Amino acid sequence: MKSKIKNHDFGYDVFKQDVPFSQLDEGDVLLKPENDSKRNHNWSFISMNDDYIELIDQSYARLGKGISLLIPMFPLFLFLFYYIGILSFLDNSSVGEAFFFLIAVLFVIGLPCVAFLRPYFKYDHKQPICKPVLFNRKTGKVFFYINDQEYIEKKWTDVVYIMGSSFGLSGIPLRELRAHIIEDGILKHTFVIGFPMIGIFRTQGLWAFICHFMMKGPEELYPKPHPMYGTIDPFTQLTYCQKVVGAKESWRDTWKSFRIIYHYNWVPALFAYPFDVCNFIARRILLHIKPLPVWHEDVIKKNKMDQERPEEISAKDNFEFTMFKMKDK
Repeated sequence: MKSKIKNHDFGYDVFKQDVPFSQLDEGDVLLKPENDSKRNHNWSFISMNDDYIELIDQSYARLGKGISLLIPMFPLFLFLFYYIGILSFLDNSSVGEAFFFLIAVLFVIGLPCVAFLRPYFKYDHKQPICKPVLFNRKTGKVFFYINDQEYIEKKWTDVVYIMGSSFGLSGIPLRELRAHIIEDGILKHTFVIGFPMIGIFRTQGLWAFICHFMMKGPEELYPKPHPMYGTIDPFTQLTYCQKVVGAKESWRDTWKSFRIIYHYNWVPALFAYPFDVCNFIARRILLHIKPLPVWHEDVIKKNKMDQERPEEISAKDNFEFTMFKMKDK
């Protein structure tokens, strides 16, 4: 019987710490740096240049999902207040009956609110929009963001990478790329790199993309039009980076930031649409509340992140995507 190393708390995957790492969860696959799968950037990048790549983590992928179901419930709450509270007075009900019904409504509303908001305040409140992960091929190091004063620096091959299982709010099974920090057989930290995706191939492809960058360099990963057809491969070459800019992000960028994972998958895109509409509203609210990630100054110095790089790809270089096609903007 394999042990479980994570718990799911309504939109939040919470991984155990300081436990023996002797077994994997059911269905997990151990990944190796010698990866020859087809590359896929998985829409999970913030930027890439000749020295390093910077990716989102699960906190950005799940942004807004934990409280998204409060959005469709809000009109129901208003209706209950109106129907039970106000109509009780219009029907000449006694003050005691009206008060009783009002308390009942508050109880019905309070329990779901507490249930939905508890995970947010426990795991996500005052946390940054994203806790990025940075791979530097020149130094062979990987940096994991904790907060603006803390980070983890490891040799990238000393980290245990797993392709694990997860679930979206729509119930669709997903695969995710995890990085486990192990010390003397004890699991210390777990990070989910990038978007969890439908199926195994895009998660394998994300890992292959990272491995190719770290071992062979970025040359083949930059977007280059085909010499004959003028097309760009939107999967093997980096054509889209996340625009992690907080409240300044446009509503179109917000919508695209998580809907883009359904590229060429219109069936799950349609199925997840109502969930994503709620997630979009919650996401826009949190973009105005949550702070942006700021790397520790030592990480900035070690990776020379403050230098202007003409070869860097970021959100300013993105190609425009629709559900079924891609074009240069």
